[in-house]
Parts: sequence; C-alpha cells; structure tokens
Amino acid sequence: MSITRNQRADLFMLFITLIWSGTFVIIKNALDDVPPFLYTGLRFALASLIGYALWFRSIHGITKKELWQGSVLGLFFGLGFLSQTWGLQHTSVANSSFITGSMAIFTPIAAFLIDGRTVTKYQAIGIFTVLLGLAFFSQHGLDDWQFNIGDMATLFCAVMWGMYITYTDTFMRDAEDIAASSARLTFIQFIISCIFAFAGSLLLEGPISEMPNLIQHAFASSDFWVALLYTAILASIVATYIQTRYQHETSPVKAALMFSTEPVTATLLAVMVGVETLSIEKFFIGAIVICGVLIAQAEDIFPSLKTDNQDS
Repeated sequence: MSITRNQRADLFMLFITLIWSGTFVIIKNALDDVPPFLYTGLRFALASLIGYALWFRSIHGITKKELWQGSVLGLFFGLGFLSQTWGLQHTSVANSSFITGSMAIFTPIAAFLIDGRTVTKYQAIGIFTVLLGLAFFSQHGLDDWQFNIGDMATLFCAVMWGMYITYTDTFMRDAEDIAASSARLTFIQFIISCIFAFAGSLLLEGPISEMPNLIQHAFASSDFWVALLYTAILASIVATYIQTRYQHETSPVKAALMFSTEPVTATLLAVMVGVETLSIEKFFIGAIVICGVLIAQAEDIFPSLKTDNQDS
C-alpha cells in the first residue's frame, strides 16, 4: 500500500525526532569538555562548511527573498537552540524536556496568528494527550512545581520553535524550487545560529582571549568529536534539510507533535545503549504520548473523519 504525501512527511518528521533524540546521550559527556554556547557555535560552524560543500551550486543562486526568509528562520532556530541550552544549566532535564514539548501548544497558536490556520478536533485531542503524557513522563506534579529562570528560558525556546515550525511551513509552501530553496534556507540558518552561538559564548562564557584554550581543550576530547560530528552532520545537515524540505507537506501542528515525542524517544535510545533503565510505568506513559500523536493523525489514516472546513 502506497503512502500519501502527508504520511511521507510525517514519517520524515519522526525520523528527524529519532536523530535529535540521540543527541541527549552523546552531548552529555561532551559538555564536560566545552561550554555549551561554544560547542553550539562549533557545531554550526562545521555544519555551515559541510553545507556549503554539498550545496554550493544552489547557494550561489540565492535570492534576496530567500536570504530574508533564511534569516527569519535562523533567528527563531538559533534563539531556540541557545535558550534551551542556557536554560538546561538552570533547570532539570525533566523540566527542560517537558517545557520544550509545550511547542505543541505554541505552534498552533503561531499558525493561527501567522497563517490563520485552525486546529482540527483530533489535533486538539492529540495535543492534550501528548502534553498530559509528557507531564507524567517527566514526573511533574503541581504541588512541587517551582518555576525558575531556567524554565522561563526553556519556555521561550518552545515559543521560538513554535514560530520556527510555522514559518518553515509558510516559506516552503511558496517555494518554486523545493530542493534548491531547502538547501539555501538551511545554510542561512546555520550561519545565523553560528553567529548567535559565538556571540553568546563571548558574552557568557568568557573573554575572547580564553577561546583558543577552550577550543584546544575541546579538540583533545574524543567525546567532543563524537558529539560534534553527530550533531553537525546528522542532527544539523540531515535533520534540518529534511525538515525544511518536507515539513510543509504536513501541518505545523502535526510536525510539532512529532517533535514533542523527543523525551520519550530519547529515553528509549538511552535504554537501548544502556545509559538508563525503563520502568513499566514510564513505558505505559510513553505509550500515551505516542497515542496522542496517532490521534492527531486520525484524519489522514481515516479520511472519512475529515470535514470540509477543517485544515489539514
């Protein structure tokens, strides 16, 4: 049985989520040897170099419109990465993963404000189910919730990525050459994120005179190189290009729901490599999150559920 265009895009978004989930395991050790902003800057610097080598013909044909669109995406993309990285230093991994997952709420809000897109009944049920599952998965309770500055930074990240997902959809729906525009916008995002990351490193991680020593120390670490290559090639070049090229074939809401499963898939990968153990309780709670995503797909799986006034 052949899959539809929307279903293909949803599978690509799930594939991206699996790639991103792997970063939690390998970055954990790498950050012992390099500050987070500097690491992020080096990651996107390498991604920019590789991207240029792969897409130099397309990049040379960039238009003013694409330069502006890529800069907008790079703004939200970069601020999202940096605020999440900084916030993680001031809050728990559980809080960070749960609040980042709240992009499932901010994305439909952004889609409505920017494009006038509405949320279907099944997507709304899916959003509620996913957030409920993430809340339990992260072991949150209203009684012990203490909102701190790290949580606030992560919440800002969720808002930025909600905007990023929506604008990616908006820009790529109007692209004339999907493949070339995807390469150009992805490359610009890397450049903008690299600039933001190095600026953040200079402001928050030490004077410029210390940078050579920090970089030299990082380059001597095998954990750093594994993390750098994985995140620059797979989590940046592969994942961001695929998202930019195919996300517009599904809805921003469903893409955000796919990405919100990252805490669950990251935990499963950590269990597979022996870093964590998975309790029966978390197994069933993770299943709730997956069910929420499937509920949001109901109208694609069963087209008879759609109504004429619903947005796909």
